[in-house]
Amino acid sequence: MVEKDYRIRVDLTFPPEVKQYADQLRDILVKLYTNAVVINKGSVNEEGGFIDIERCGHRLGLPCDKLLRFEVGKGKVYP
Repeated sequence: MVEKDYRIRVDLTFPPEVKQYADQLRDILVKLYTNAVVINKGSVNEEGGFIDIERCGHRLGLPCDKLLRFEVGKGKVYP
């Protein structure tokens, strides 16, 4: 039997009063994402994982501001 990969997809928004939880989760994910793999690397259907850190203004009717982006296999790509 072939063992399948594990995929974790998360999209969470934290209000300003609990920013520390967002910071803790970010710190954990950034430490671990370097162990993630790019699926079908080099193929047309390549899938690379990522972590986006944004300031979300949707509850206020405002756009999001992207603060950081980490891509699997590339590292920190933004800013």
